[in-house]
Amino acid sequence: MKQGTQRGTQRGGGTKGTRQARSDRSREQILQAALDLAVEHGYQGTTMAAVSTESGLPIGSVYWHFKNKEQLFVALLEHCYEVWTRIHAGPEGLRGKLSRGIAGLAGADPEQHTKEEALLKAAMVWALSKRLGGLGEDSEVRAAYLRIREEMFKVTVQRVTESVPAEVAERFPDVPAKLAVLSLAFTDGFYVHANSEVHLDLDFEEYADLATQALEGVVDNFARRAAQERPDS
Repeated sequence: MKQGTQRGTQRGGGTKGTRQARSDRSREQILQAALDLAVEHGYQGTTMAAVSTESGLPIGSVYWHFKNKEQLFVALLEHCYEVWTRIHAGPEGLRGKLSRGIAGLAGADPEQHTKEEALLKAAMVWALSKRLGGLGEDSEVRAAYLRIREEMFKVTVQRVTESVPAEVAERFPDVPAKLAVLSLAFTDGFYVHANSEVHLDLDFEEYADLATQALEGVVDNFARRAAQERPDS
């Protein structure tokens, strides 16, 4: 009797584990479908019905995992941020960051960016105020993106700090944050331009190189100042 009970418990545990695995796979399918649609059609153009069709799962399954579209997109942003943190886990120079952000995202080079990164950049536009075409201050998706954007900025400052000369970071501790702001201004600006109605035949690799030269010039300037201010200079 005891042995039979144990076998039944094991079978029950196995069934529960299998059910959870299926649920996890369904959730991943839904998020991937939402990602594919959102990158192509934006927030407004992505519906729960379309996600159901794209994922191959019934609409009831989509609503079982996410009660509405806002909840789905909050989860999608969090997933994209997890991917972003893995991509930017190590030291990252200004050249690599600007090339990925300008030539990759703005220039739509699939070899230099992921769909998750593209979604996070698109969400920047969604986070604008309603008068600028964004989702507005009452949106859960907007609030989630702003929270994630703040975390992304902290990581960017940390990565930039690791890439600039130690003497610069020690003597001018605010320089990494300034470089992070400038790099975001470059990458955000080129992304907005590339997705606007005003299209110019731009060589995004060239502009990434020019942006890099500009920021490296800022670093060189602070490095000279640090050298001049040494006690032994």
